[in-house]
Amino acid sequence: MSVAFPEGMISVTTADGDIVILRICDLCGAAVVEGEGTDLAFHKRWHRLTGSGNWIDPATGRHHGPGNPAYPGGSPS
Repeated sequence: MSVAFPEGMISVTTADGDIVILRICDLCGAAVVEGEGTDLAFHKRWHRLTGSGNWIDPATGRHHGPGNPAYPGGSPS
């Protein structure tokens, strides 16, 4: 079983009526809130700094991140 992550941006409306923008990380599939002091670029810098942008899912064996030979420019999820 695998999970297909949406690409791009998702918006969510809170119970108070506020709209929150979420961007999906193409390396790990995390939904990253777009806001002051946090964004997808900051999240991806974290991947680079920790070396976690290139990982293998232990459940599926699928290689995620820029080292995936099937996706030379980076993994879609």
